[in-house]
Amino acid sequence: MLKMVRLGSAKTLMSVIAVISAISLLTGCGGGGGGGGGNTSGGTTVTGSVLLVETNLPPVTAGTVSMGGVTSTTNSTGGFALTNVPVNTTTGTVTVPGEQTLTLTLNLKANTINNLGTIYVSATGYTASANGRVVTVTGGTTTPVAGADVTIGGQSAVSATDGTFSIANLPVGLGSDPTVPIGNIQATGYVNKPILTQFPLVAGANPLGDIPLGAPISSSTPSQPYTIYGFVKSAGAPASTTVSLSPTVGPLTAHTDPVTGEYFFWVPAGTYTVTELSTGKTVTVTLGNNSVPVQATTINI
Repeated sequence: MLKMVRLGSAKTLMSVIAVISAISLLTGCGGGGGGGGGNTSGGTTVTGSVLLVETNLPPVTAGTVSMGGVTSTTNSTGGFALTNVPVNTTTGTVTVPGEQTLTLTLNLKANTINNLGTIYVSATGYTASANGRVVTVTGGTTTPVAGADVTIGGQSAVSATDGTFSIANLPVGLGSDPTVPIGNIQATGYVNKPILTQFPLVAGANPLGDIPLGAPISSSTPSQPYTIYGFVKSAGAPASTTVSLSPTVGPLTAHTDPVTGEYFFWVPAGTYTVTELSTGKTVTVTLGNNSVPVQATTINI
C-alpha cells in the first residue's frame, strides 16, 4: 500500500518521479508475449521453411509458426520469418492443417538471423530421434568438438564436451532423399557442415555416428564464414529454396534465407556451378581470392 508523504522540495519531487519511472520501466517491459517469458532478453529474428515429410513439398494450405508470442504464416514455398522473438524463447510450435502439431526445441542467439533451415511436419507424429558426435579430424586424430550448434529438422541442440548430441521429436521418414541435408552443424572456427543420411529416420533412436566438421578456418582464410554468396528470386521476390554447389568433395547444399533469398558457401578459390534444385537452373561463379567473397549472378526461378 502506498503512503502519502510530504514533499519538501521540487528536488525531492523530481527524485520520486525518477524512482517511479525506473520501477515502471523494470516492471512494464515485455508485457504480453508468452511462451518465452516475454521480451526480457531482447528480440531476435527466426527464419526457416516448412515442408511435408511425406512429399518434401510446402503445405498446400499455409501453416502457422509461433515462438515467444510472435506468429507468422508460411508462404507459397513454405518459408516464414518472425521478428522480435525473445532470445530466451526455448520452444515453438508449427501447425499445418492435416498434419500433427510440431513442438520445436530452440537455441536462439541474439544479434543474428536464426535460420532453422527446413522444418518437416508429419501426419503420423514425431517419434524418431537422432544422435551422434561432432568431431574434427586433424593429422589422422579424431577430436570431439564441444559447443557446436546442431540443427535437424528445425530442432536444435548443442554438442556436449565429448562432442555428443541427441535430438528428439523428429518425424519418421525424414531423410528420404540422401542428397538433401536433414540439418546443419555450426561451430566457431569451422566451415558449416550439412548433415546427410543414407536412410530415412525410423521410429526410435537413429545413430548418425561421428560427423566430421569441414576444414578449420585459419588465419589464412577470410574472417567472414563464406566466400561465395548469391540470391534466388521467384517473380522478383526472395525465394525460400535449396541450392547446391559443385564440384565439391561430397554434396554441398544451402537453404536460402526466406526473407532475403540469400545463400552462402565457404569454398576455396576455383570455378563453381550453383544449382537451384527445384528447377535445375544454374549459374557459374569464379572465386579468385579467398579473402574477397564473390557474389554469384541471381537465379530467377
